[in-house]
Amino acid sequence: MEMLLGLIVLLACLVFGVRHGGIGLAVISGIGLVIFTFVFGYKPGTPPIGVMLTILAVVTCAGFLQTSGGLTVMLKYAEKFLRNNPKQVTILAPLTTWFLTVLCGTGHVVYTMFPIIYDIAIKQNIRPERPMAVASVASQMAICASPVSVAVVSIVGFMAAAGYEYTVLQILAVSIPATFTGVFCAALWSYRRGKDLDKDPRFQKFIKDPENKEYVYGDSETLQGKELPKSYYHAMYIFFLGILVIACLGNFPQLLPHFPNAKGVMKAISMTDVIQMVMLFVAAMILVFCKIKAKDVGNSQVFRSGIVALVSVYG
Repeated sequence: MEMLLGLIVLLACLVFGVRHGGIGLAVISGIGLVIFTFVFGYKPGTPPIGVMLTILAVVTCAGFLQTSGGLTVMLKYAEKFLRNNPKQVTILAPLTTWFLTVLCGTGHVVYTMFPIIYDIAIKQNIRPERPMAVASVASQMAICASPVSVAVVSIVGFMAAAGYEYTVLQILAVSIPATFTGVFCAALWSYRRGKDLDKDPRFQKFIKDPENKEYVYGDSETLQGKELPKSYYHAMYIFFLGILVIACLGNFPQLLPHFPNAKGVMKAISMTDVIQMVMLFVAAMILVFCKIKAKDVGNSQVFRSGIVALVSVYG
């Protein structure tokens, strides 16, 4: 009976928290924790400090990347790719957001792609939810295929604790093709999702109003044709170099500093700590060489979204 009541409390907190989302879900978890601890007498666990600090380091670096304009360069190339193949946006948009997340280690970097995906789809009379829904899912699936994500480093640590010594690249050799194939199949499934816009009576009735039609088909902001400063490209190159360093260190642990453990045995430093250090170092290099204001990073969309995710993980 006690287990059943505990399950009911857990499900109630999840359902209530999901309705509020983000930070709301995190704080609602406090209700469940109080009930489990003070009513049921369960000992609370330890917060995932390593995971939280890694998320913090990655989103901080991504915030510097966005503020410095490095992310803008990446999005410009992504938009150019999609606009050169507009009729295949349902397939290519999810693959593009998947690739961006693989590079950056967080799905929060792809938010600015969604208006671009919508604009390309609607101009081709393709239902925007076809590419956008899968693109959103793809940006999360790719976390398992990124060398700088918490998920990949964590699974390497879990496997090592269980006695299985796998490198980051060995994990990626499985997760990259697996998630890529999954995203591709999901995009194919979404290819005929819903009625075509020219055959949807509700949509056709809606755009008969000129004001509504302008709202749906109106011009949107684009990065194409814009000349970007050289510092934007420098920031992107610095970030890519950081990813390459993490991938190399993850695959060749003998390159890592080794320190004695409690038993005096020399052990390599944790890759979780390595990612945190490299991400902070990359952010510092972007700050120094790309001449941005550190205070502006806190206002970036990627950083703010990442902090919400951090609080959610804590909850």
